[in-house]
Amino acid sequence: MDEQESHASGPPSELKQISKVVWELPTTYKKGMLVPARIIASKELIDAMDAGVFNQISNVACLPGIQQYAYCMPDGHFICR
Repeated sequence: MDEQESHASGPPSELKQISKVVWELPTTYKKGMLVPARIIASKELIDAMDAGVFNQISNVACLPGIQQYAYCMPDGHFICR
């Protein structure tokens, strides 16, 4: 299990608030991230997000060819099947 997957819920400590509704995971959050991951959401939505959301957006930030940022919109969710 990844370190990020071990978080029960809520935002990881590395998450930094950029503006009222923009949050950022730095490239140091997960090995292989090529760009920072930005999440567009209110504080209330961030606090309610499952750990899988942070893992998933940081995985997107690792994709070859990605430029500038990986973005997650306010309806970000994660369903484990």
